[in-house]
This record gives sequence, structure tokens and C-alpha cells, in this order.
Amino acid sequence: MMIDFTNTLGTVTALFLLNYAFRRYMSSLARAPQPAGSNFWITRLGVVPPPHDGEDILSQFLIDVGQDRRQSPISVCFSLMGSPLVLVNTLKGIKDVLIDGQTKDKQLGPCVQRGDLIRRIQNLVFGGPSINNAVGEDWAWRRHVLLPSFQPKQLVPKLLPYVVEQSTEILALFNEHASQGTALEVDNVFTDLTMNVINYYLYGRRDLNFEMVGGRSNLKNEHLKLGLGFQSLEAWLPFGLNETKWAQRSYRPSRELLKDFIRDSLSHADPESVAALAMASGKYDNKHEALVNDMLSLTFAGYDTTAHTLSFCFSELARHPEIQQRVFEQVRQVLGPPPVTSITADKLAQLTLVTAVYRETLRKYPAVVFIPVHVNRDTPVDGQIVPAGAEIWCNIRGLQMNPDLFPNPDEFNIDRWLADGSNGFDDLASGGVSQHRFPDITFTLGQHACLGKNLAILELRTMIALTVNQFAMTLKPGNRIETKIILTTKPKNGVWVNFKGRDEVVSS
Repeated sequence: MMIDFTNTLGTVTALFLLNYAFRRYMSSLARAPQPAGSNFWITRLGVVPPPHDGEDILSQFLIDVGQDRRQSPISVCFSLMGSPLVLVNTLKGIKDVLIDGQTKDKQLGPCVQRGDLIRRIQNLVFGGPSINNAVGEDWAWRRHVLLPSFQPKQLVPKLLPYVVEQSTEILALFNEHASQGTALEVDNVFTDLTMNVINYYLYGRRDLNFEMVGGRSNLKNEHLKLGLGFQSLEAWLPFGLNETKWAQRSYRPSRELLKDFIRDSLSHADPESVAALAMASGKYDNKHEALVNDMLSLTFAGYDTTAHTLSFCFSELARHPEIQQRVFEQVRQVLGPPPVTSITADKLAQLTLVTAVYRETLRKYPAVVFIPVHVNRDTPVDGQIVPAGAEIWCNIRGLQMNPDLFPNPDEFNIDRWLADGSNGFDDLASGGVSQHRFPDITFTLGQHACLGKNLAILELRTMIALTVNQFAMTLKPGNRIETKIILTTKPKNGVWVNFKGRDEVVSS
């Protein structure tokens, strides 16, 4: 019996090694450079390392890869099964993947689609397909229905007054802490702000039944619990075990609670809201469960990304009084002294330094550090051919910390984004891309570009402008700004800011 077991184990091991050797060394990517890093999760399993409270190993890995010229345009990790994970480390390569690769061929479909693993996990956690995990026609009709509501011509006039109102309420909180001389942790504040903005825009109402989810401020906590689904080991179990109530016990109650809240909000949505217009399209079924999934997906994907970006913006402004002063002078000239009760899109467009602040923040702290896609058929990527069946990570984090594109990448330098030539880097040799013309790849590119990009930018510009116009900021002593990846880039230690009213402020 023992001999039979030993023989069987030996046969299985031999087959495993043969499979690995064949897929690894017969692959067209066999000679591609491999990352020098030894992170087992990425280099051997091709998955994101689990979050922990130590060093941000995922960010550091991606930065190391992006800064290593030997790994340009691509590098490859081979998993234990011999399957390739391709890291794309150049702007041209990322454009090839996200723009050309996602363009649909009438007969063959797109060369690439959403990453298989993340798509399956999203489908599991959200309880069905949504705009953030669907592919093909199931994705296309959703995008067609929802996209018009997020274009600037529709979004700005409907949402800007509400964003100003909400931002003004937060200024009152900042003023309280300025009067008391106490620091405020702003990331939590901005998470509540963004959650309010998204829900208002989706349903067009201020008086949603937040008591269903334990109150307005608890809404973010239920989304955080839902996010546990992406981190739980049970979600990765095979043979359908991950679909059991037992496996979903950490996040399923929050998912169902949030879906009930969305169903109630849909029933009371303003006729001109995103949700009501989507229902009126006739594309969703009568029970609107697909729309519930889409609304949950939009809220989940947007609330913390924008909030954390705002927090990182404030952390950098607080550490750079000279930048703060430049932004203040421009904002005061355009908006006038506070209290500012009305802002127009025209005025926001004139605030070039505010735009430079959030763009430099997104460069240094991208909300999404890589974009995963699955290769359906052989795809050209910056002169290389990535074979069908491979997985790709578009290395956003590494590219934006590449000193060939952004000299002194650790420095927070808003002049990179000014188009007047003052940044001194308008003729970069690497790819011929001027820094200020560098695309918003953190919002992704092509047909799958972030649906909520304009909403996020509107909130970022408004909150930065109104705050700098009224307050000077400093970082609380001892507050270390470090990143932590839990689906998105978060400030690991929070962002604690001291506010001080500017001498010129007109008291309201």
C-alpha cells in the first residue's frame, strides 16, 4: 500500500514538473526578463500579496520593476503552474493593452479583457455580474446606458452645487479644529464626503433611508466589511466552496444590507438621477437586480479611491507650505475671499495649480497601482508579443515612479503638470512624452476608462480650492505618510492635519 502511494505521488510530482517545464520553457516569453524581487505571492502565484501592517510590499515591488530599465517594456513572472504573469512597464505598452487591446474586433472580439481572477472574485463578492466585472456584450450595454450621466455636460450642473454645499459643511468642521488648535484625521472625513456625493448623484436625493444601514456615517463601514470578501481566504476556495454561506460569512450580511438600501433608494430615486435614467432605458430586467449590482459596484469602486486621493493631496500640501502659498494666491484671485458659496465650472477650469496638485498626487499615490487584464489572443505590447492565456498587470505604480519619465519621482513637484514649459521637462527622451501631457492612466484608458472620473475630479478640485482659500495647513508632528494596499492605495497611518485660518479670511 505504501509503495503504491509512493509511486502515485512520484507520478503526480513528475507530471507537475513536466507541465511546469513545458509551459515555462516552451513559452514565447521564456527569454523575457524576470523581476529580481523574491515576493512569493507575485512571482510564484501571480496574485496580490495579502495586506498587512508592515511595509507596502506590493507598491515597492511594482516601483522596483518600473525603475529597472532591464525590465522594459515587459517582464514576466511564471507561476507554480508555469502560467505567465506579464508586467507591462512602459506607457506605449500600457496604451497597446488598454486602448488597442480592448478595441473589439467584429469577428474575434477584443484581444484582452478584464483579468479573469479579479473578475471571478468581484462576481462572487457582489453576488452577480456588474459593470465592473462583466465582459463582452454584458459589459457593453451597461456602459452604454450609464456613460451619458457621467459626462461633464450632464454631471457638472447637477452635482457641482451639492459638492460645494457639502464641502462648505466640512470647512465648518475644519474651522472648529482651527479654533481649538487640534489636529483632525481627514481621511475619515473625506470618505464620508465622497459617500454622500456618490449617493446623491446616483439617486438625486438627500433624504435616502440611511437608517437601513445604521446611519449615514455607517455606510462606509458596511462597504469596508464587503471589501473583506476580496481579502478572505474562503473567497479563493475551489469546487464551489467559496459560494457557500459559510465561506461568505464575513461579507455576505453587509452585501445584502447594502443591496436592500439600494433597492429602497431606487424606489425613491429622482426621475433625472443616474439610477432612474438607467431604469427608464429598458435595458435592465423588471426586478432591476442587475441595476442593484451596478449601483453597488459604482459606489464601492468610487468612494474610497477619491477620498484617499484627497487625503494624500492634503498631506502633501501640508508638508509643502511653498506650494500651498502658490495655490492659495491663484485660488484667491479666481474665487475671491471666503465665504465662497458658489463656484462655476469655468472658475474651476482656471485653477491650473489645483489641477496640478491632484494630478501630482495621483502620480505619486495612484488609487489603483496596477490594472489587470486577461489575454484572449496573441497581443502586441510595445514590440513584444504576449501570448493568449497570459495575465497582464499594467504597472501604473512603477511607470509613474520611473525617473526616466518623472525625474526625482519621490519629490512632490506640481510643476510637472504645467503646460507653460516651466517644468523644464517638455522634451523627455523616453517616449517623447511631455510630463504635463502624460495621460490619466490611474483612471485607466480606452473603452474601459473609469466611469466616475469626472465626478472624482469635480470633488477633488472643489475641496482643495475651498480649503486652501480659507485655511493654511500643517501636518501633525509624527504623522508618517505611508501607503497600504487594500484593493486601493490608502494612507496607512491616516492623515492628521492642523488647520489655521488665513489672516485675510472674512468671518462669516
